[in-house]
Amino acid sequence: MDYNEDKIDEYTLALLYLVTHERHEGLGARAWKGFDWETLNRLHKKGYITNPVVTAKSVTMTEEGFRKSQELFKRHFIKEIKTLPFPKLTPSAKKRWEQIPEEIRKNILENVWCSKCRTMVALQLREGQISGRSVVLKGTCKICGGDAARVIEPDA
Repeated sequence: MDYNEDKIDEYTLALLYLVTHERHEGLGARAWKGFDWETLNRLHKKGYITNPVVTAKSVTMTEEGFRKSQELFKRHFIKEIKTLPFPKLTPSAKKRWEQIPEEIRKNILENVWCSKCRTMVALQLREGQISGRSVVLKGTCKICGGDAARVIEPDA
């Protein structure tokens, strides 16, 4: 069968990001190497991974390889989310939201539990309202595209 080796390499490198299990900032990462040997050898020749012909069950990605695999994974496998430039906040919710320092607001939106992903994710804010004494923010998970929400309770 005649196939495009560059595309195979690109998708394999993207999937290496999925199976990364050990990251060292600036030094690369380790990933499980359960992929085609010829493809891994080509990735090694391109400088994205160290020599895969070792007894370890994982391979070391170079820093360049890790960053490229992360970029390719996002490009090929992350669902695109419709960007909503201006969230719809009720006037009272907007007032309370804007009283929160910008750095804390950013942290709140980047740490929302997604029940589909079963992890903390970033929230694409869609709307906000007051419920009781709390601000309820609703939006979309930036990873899976599912609905997610965050409740901000008032200070005591």
